[in-house]
Amino acid sequence: MGKIFHFFNRKHLVPKNQKPQAVAFIDYEHWYISLNNLYHIKPDLKGWLKDLSRRVDVREIIFFADFSNTSLEAEIPKIREISNKIIETKNTNSRFKKDFTDFIMLDSIYQKAMFDKEIDTFVLFTGDGHFASAVSFLVNRCGKDVGVYGVKDAFSLQLKNTASWFIEVPLHAEDDYSPYYKMLLTSLSNAENKKGRNAKPTFQKTVQVVSNYHHIPVKTMQTALEQLITQKYVIREKQGRPKPTDKLTINWKKCAEDGIFASQKESVRLV
Repeated sequence: MGKIFHFFNRKHLVPKNQKPQAVAFIDYEHWYISLNNLYHIKPDLKGWLKDLSRRVDVREIIFFADFSNTSLEAEIPKIREISNKIIETKNTNSRFKKDFTDFIMLDSIYQKAMFDKEIDTFVLFTGDGHFASAVSFLVNRCGKDVGVYGVKDAFSLQLKNTASWFIEVPLHAEDDYSPYYKMLLTSLSNAENKKGRNAKPTFQKTVQVVSNYHHIPVKTMQTALEQLITQKYVIREKQGRPKPTDKLTINWKKCAEDGIFASQKESVRLV
């Protein structure tokens, strides 16, 4: 059996000043749906490509998904900006309700490993642990480097451990929470425009109200609001005795200057 795979084990010798040649296989259903469900944001295709291009010489990018899904179909123009290789994986057999994306993507990976010996690195974008065996084959039998991108909190630990390297997305910590800033600031702005004691926004009250309204985990909103306070877009003050309560106010000037958020009234005043 060792001789059968002998020709795969020749690791390409890549000059130190040259990036390895790579092909990327993208499970766009995992990327889009996981980001939407967990973080309520959409894939940053250009940001991802920029990150990948720093690591490897990208020769080919192939996207796989059931694009009969309306939301995914709307993403096709964005995908075409970086690749024309889009594989439709819709199951047309009405007798079986099976998702074919994994099977089709795996078949493409194995074919590329068999017939394209010039590729140094295989890059996968998926969080599915079913791909661990394919990654192991590429690394241990084919002598390839395999990098895997996956959505944070939807990324198989086995897959991470099998890969040569892995990256979790969103790529930057600030990207995790930036979509929630406007939700929080809008809530605080509305509270500032109301009168009465019950309208005074506090940390916990703001987190709970916004979390309930947008159906987003409380912990996520807590972290986002903490970041707004740390970056001084929101001012937190302790008021009252003997048991002080916190009061939150928006730093309108800094928000407007940095383009984070501005109410109609403050936008006019700061021009």
